[in-house]
Amino acid sequence: MEVELPSASEPTSDIIDDAATKDSCSTPRLMITKMVLENFKSYAGTKTIGPFHKCFSSVVGPNGSGKSNVIDAMLFVFGKRAKKLRLNKVSELIHCSDKYKDKPLQYARVSVHFHEIIDTGGGDEDYNVVPNSEVIVTRIAKRDNSSNYKLGNKNCAFKEVAKFLDSKGIDLDNNRFLILQGEVEMISMMPPKGKTENDEGLLEYLEDIIGSNKFVEETNEAEAKVETLTEQRQEKLNRVKAVEKEKNSLEGAKLEAEALLTKEREIRRKKNILYQINIMHVATEVKETEVKKIAVATNLEEERVKLKVADERVAEIDNGLSSQNNEYDKAHAELVRTKEEFAVYERRDIKLREDIKHEKANKKKLALKVTTETKKESEGEDKSRTAEESVPILEQELKDLTGKKIRRGCKARTNF
Repeated sequence: MEVELPSASEPTSDIIDDAATKDSCSTPRLMITKMVLENFKSYAGTKTIGPFHKCFSSVVGPNGSGKSNVIDAMLFVFGKRAKKLRLNKVSELIHCSDKYKDKPLQYARVSVHFHEIIDTGGGDEDYNVVPNSEVIVTRIAKRDNSSNYKLGNKNCAFKEVAKFLDSKGIDLDNNRFLILQGEVEMISMMPPKGKTENDEGLLEYLEDIIGSNKFVEETNEAEAKVETLTEQRQEKLNRVKAVEKEKNSLEGAKLEAEALLTKEREIRRKKNILYQINIMHVATEVKETEVKKIAVATNLEEERVKLKVADERVAEIDNGLSSQNNEYDKAHAELVRTKEEFAVYERRDIKLREDIKHEKANKKKLALKVTTETKKESEGEDKSRTAEESVPILEQELKDLTGKKIRRGCKARTNF
């Protein structure tokens, strides 16, 4: 006997609480509707197996009834290798009866039809099909020992098929959704629980099926964290006890502090009353101030009227002042021009005075020089007359001297 346990088709544990039952009645699950085999193993041509019941969970029957073909077809679609199907290569899955000995078939195809349903009760037909949820997973084996997958009508890799089925609750990696005939006896002989961490017992096997084993590591981490937190809690409790003792010892100081706070509260209350009285007085003063404010506003308006009249008068004065300023500017400009001309004349007068003074000084010098030259001239005339008078005498002396010189020269030549 061979048994199939699709994880998305029925509960994996007999103990299910009411809440889980209610959730399962409203949560969509994947259901196999039928299988279509074409040239697969002992089936020549196209064979349809189904429709299946919504709670289909096993294939039973006598030897030779085709149980293995059904399970092998599922294993083939769900990605198992030829060795897992008790074959040496994938091409051996292609039908090869004597009828096709001369013209062998070239492929074998298996298609598993799914759709999603929502259970509405325990009857055979108590479920609703989710609209547009039909999907077909197909695998084709070829004569060259290759194979390819299809998801719907689209060619795809096995990873896409595995990802899609995993999203619907069928875990192809752990392979716990399909139990073969030889595995039933092995499961029944399992110990209740593994003796060591690496041993697998029935408990570990069931945890693997329902998927709770993936929480083991998190559970261990949580336990370790709980132990750590327990130690921290005990430490905190010890500190709390010590603080309580210290608190009890401070009870007297606490009573004194409470009495002080009571006094301070009474002081604040009396201050509050005083503040209320002050607020009342201030409110009265505010009213009086408002009256004064109105009077001041009236006076201010009158002053503004006076100011307006004064501004108009100032404007008139400014207009008259403007014309006077123009006349002043003209007179000032004329004064400046006159001062400049006066300055020029004054500089010329100073220069002329200096020139006259200089010329007078030169005149005195020239007069003195004329007197001196006149005196020199008279002295020169006297010397000239004296010289003229001495000329005949000097000429005579010259003649005498010349005669003496000649005589001396003649006398000297005779001596030689």
